[in-house]
Amino acid sequence: MIRAITLGLPYSAISDGHSESRLHHFRTLVIDKLQSRRWPLRTLRLTLPPLNDRDEDEIYTLPARINSINALAERLDIRWFCLPLDLTHGDNYRGRLDAAFALLFRQPRMFLNLMVADEQGINIRASHDVARFMLQVAHRSNNGFDNFRLGASLRCPANAPFFPFSRHEGETLKFSFALETTDIALELSEQVREGNMLLADFADQFILRLCARLREIDAFGHELASDSGLEYAGLDASLAPFPDGSISVGRLVENLGARPGGVQGSLFITSILTNAIKSAVAISGARATGFNGVMFSVLEDDALASTNNRRALSIDTLNAWSTVCGCGLDMLPVPGSTLPEDIAAIILDTAALAVRLTKPLGVRLLPIPGGEVNEFTRFNYDFLCNSRIMNVAKSDVDFSADNERWTYR
Repeated sequence: MIRAITLGLPYSAISDGHSESRLHHFRTLVIDKLQSRRWPLRTLRLTLPPLNDRDEDEIYTLPARINSINALAERLDIRWFCLPLDLTHGDNYRGRLDAAFALLFRQPRMFLNLMVADEQGINIRASHDVARFMLQVAHRSNNGFDNFRLGASLRCPANAPFFPFSRHEGETLKFSFALETTDIALELSEQVREGNMLLADFADQFILRLCARLREIDAFGHELASDSGLEYAGLDASLAPFPDGSISVGRLVENLGARPGGVQGSLFITSILTNAIKSAVAISGARATGFNGVMFSVLEDDALASTNNRRALSIDTLNAWSTVCGCGLDMLPVPGSTLPEDIAAIILDTAALAVRLTKPLGVRLLPIPGGEVNEFTRFNYDFLCNSRIMNVAKSDVDFSADNERWTYR
């Protein structure tokens, strides 16, 4: 039912004993209420407000603040927390990036949300600096895993629950839900695959069942807010995979007719799924935040990983699907030798879609040190699948001379 609950807190709450007591109370309430409903929960998380230009002159205080949030997470038995950096304007962010780079390797609980584009425009220089950052992080390990904990967010809203594209906004304690909804669609899609249901009937039934789940969880959110005193920021009903072999968005798309994975028609099926999610959210009246789309996370989806192993996926294909899915490029393994200019261009392409189509998107690439195209990743984690390293076309593209923010006219 609920994959993750993301708690948003202002920096003033980190060392505030009263706020910590409220968070402990919230955690106890959550556990009790979920157990009484027999609803599973994978993780409880924390997210922070973005650091912006005003924080650059006091960046020396950041390690102590992050140590405090890490200690708070330990006391609350929270697995991960997210630090957002607002890079959407100017270039006065070097201190924040340098400090975040050092902290990433000292704080294994920490995710980084690197904000490159907002509702109005794209910071071209930041796309280059984030690309270099990704490569530097990759080459600090032997398998590139640490880029799992960072992403470039492009026009992503505040209080979205899915990491690493999460950030808090406001001076109050808030919470949001990242949902498990793929199981509903998968169950119905089996009937389509067996020839017992048409796509139109699938969409109608999916909307109907998803509406019921959204209303139930939204009511739970309001109840939890009333009982805890924390503000309910909303839910994200995105179809997301989990690498356990049973929860797969790739398999869902194949069941609905676009098979084998990656073939023409996949974008059409993706548009049907996204439309159903948006319709269910609107009909249910649930408070929504985040993506509310279809997440094609290659290294977190065994069917997508298998499709990629057949070399049936490309970055261009996944970006095309992003035009109708609302999530972007997520968990893509690329060669460790990829040039920063090419990664920056990928970020800019996806940012253009986000801003022009007025939708949230993200880019999370994993450059694999020493890994080349078609070689396999070698991760040994319960939440990752291994797959072939994807090709990044070598080019002469270089927008580094355009060091300004791009705003569409």
